[in-house]
Parts: sequence; C-alpha cells; structure tokens
Amino acid sequence: MAVTGGGKLALEGWRLVRHMLDDLTRSMENDAESELELLEGLRVLGRATALCTQLSLDVDTEAPWFFSMNTEARLVGGPNPDGEYFLAMIDGRHRYRVHGRRGTTAYLGLQVLAGIGLTPRRMATYVSDRDLKLADDGSFAFVLSAEEPTAKDLAGDAWVAIPEDASAIVVREYIADRTTEIAAKVAIDSLDAPSLPAPPTDAVLAEQFTSMAWTIAKLTTLHQTIKPELLHMPNELVTMAAAELGGAESTPDNLYMIGMFRLHQDEALVIDLEPPDIRYWSVNLENIWHECIDARRRRSSMTSASAVTDTDGKVRIVVAATNPGVDNWLDTGGRHRGFVIVRWLDNPEAPMLITTVQPLADVVAGG
Repeated sequence: MAVTGGGKLALEGWRLVRHMLDDLTRSMENDAESELELLEGLRVLGRATALCTQLSLDVDTEAPWFFSMNTEARLVGGPNPDGEYFLAMIDGRHRYRVHGRRGTTAYLGLQVLAGIGLTPRRMATYVSDRDLKLADDGSFAFVLSAEEPTAKDLAGDAWVAIPEDASAIVVREYIADRTTEIAAKVAIDSLDAPSLPAPPTDAVLAEQFTSMAWTIAKLTTLHQTIKPELLHMPNELVTMAAAELGGAESTPDNLYMIGMFRLHQDEALVIDLEPPDIRYWSVNLENIWHECIDARRRRSSMTSASAVTDTDGKVRIVVAATNPGVDNWLDTGGRHRGFVIVRWLDNPEAPMLITTVQPLADVVAGG
C-alpha cells in the first residue's frame, strides 16, 4: 500500500544520499590514476558510508554510548592506525557523566564538538590526559553540561562546560606499543533519565540523511580539501598545525607534517629526521583517499617506540614498495602514490626533516 502525503522530507534526504554517492563515484573515476586506486576509492566510499550511517542514524543523545570509528579493516578519514578513536553523539541540552580509567598508553584526549545540522563542526572544549584528575587507581570522571550542576549531581567530579549545540565527544588515544601498554576505558552515562525512544519523524530523518550525505562527501574528498597543493608537490612534507586541519579534526597538542609520495617501483622516499624529545610521535602511510594502507598485516606505520634510531638519536625512514633491507621500512604495498603523515604530540617546534628520492638499489647499498 503506497503512503500518501508523508515522508517527503525524508525521501528528499535519502535521494541526496544517493545522488552524493553517484557524484562521488564519478569524482573517484576522474581522480584515480590506476585500477587499484579506483577499486580502493570505491571501497573507501562504501566504508565511509557505513561509518556515516553510525554517525547520523544510529544515535540516541538521551542515552549515548561510545563506539569505535574504526574497525579492524576500516581506517578511513586519515586516522592514526596506532591509535583508537571513539565517538559518542550528545546533545548540549542534556547532562552527562564521562568516566573511565586512564590506562598506560602514550596519549588520551577527549574533545567535545559543537554544531548541529549543516553547521560546520567546531571544537567546543578539550580535556587532555594531563587535565584529568586521576584517582590512585587511574580512574577519572567529569560532568558535561551547559549549566553548572549542583554539588549533588557533581558528586565530587569536575564540571566541563559545553554549549547547548554540543553534538559529539571524541576520544583519541595514541598507542606507542600495543604489546606493553594498557588501553584506556571510557564510558558515558546520562545524568537525566532518558524518555522512551520516539519513532522517527519526517523532519528528523531528513536532517539525518542530509548530514550523512555531506559527511560521506567530507570523508572521501580529503585529498581535495586538505592541502590539495600536495598533489602537485610529490615527495615533500609540509608542516601543519592542528588548527589547519579544522577545529573538529584534531586537537591543539598535535603537530603534523604531511606530504604525498610518488614513486616508481625501483625508487624509495628516504626521510631523515631528528625526533624531538617528546612522549610520542608516529609516521604512517595512506593511499590517495587518506585510508591507512593495510595496517593490520603490512608495516605501513611506526611509532616512537618501534622506530630504530642511530647513535646520534636520528631516524632514517624508507618508504618503498619492497624492503631494501633497512630497519625503518614503510611498505607502500606497490602503490605508486599516497600520503605520508607524521604526527608529533605535545605540539613541539617542527623538527628537522629532510626527504630525498633515491634508487632502491642505492638505499640497499647505502643502508
């Protein structure tokens, strides 16, 4: 039986999702330089759509929960493969308690984002691991609300003020060595009893589909929006502060160096750097769509804990399709181009870093 009169807004929103997927497919066909890039692009589009379904449709701001934005296989949107990213969708008109246990990982940061609908997201507030008040057992808790809670509601916990248009809280955790470090545990509870779930409405579902469409576009066009000039500057790395990525994309204690590698199969990109004295840094490779390269079984990333340094404290990293017999090899998986992302924690000055393209045979000979 056909429905008459209702659902028009939601249908328009769903049509936008479909049109966006068609437009992005054509864009990937135009931007891909090889069959592999096209196939990976289509897969990224599917994976980004799955993630955006969770972001836009699978939400309950009255009783939120943290979910991982990555899976074992899905690492889209330029994440750190040596990290974890958890998200809870919230509503600044409600009150929440965030609690957990710090663990022993290199870094933990909790970022509240604000902005609803098609309003660009911004960072409303940020709680770093150095801001957390930890108990002797490493546990912590704080309350999120727009208005200051009563002492009874705080129950001794800290208050973190959020705006009424707060829309999400992102947990970022960097792990230098997964074999020895203990991951953090974080949960979120509503301070107010949630009402019974309401059925979807035409207007709400339309807004969710519209947000879903534009978020898919954002995640699959990063190569066009984050320093697009890098596509014409192969094998160079440029420094970017977190703010240059956008207030919602990173936190102020991160510094980045980003560049595109473009190599023949018999070439290597050699990166010589002198790491600053900080608690964490990492280097990872991404394909042209800013998806981490086969991070589960291919050595396409390294951290300050896994990198081998020389006697002077310097590090030489070799990016190539095959291992030239060096310690710090990062595997492109045969891709002729992609991105190199260097992350420095605690916002140091940009360290000395030199990139050169060398014949792979010379790298083998030179060590």
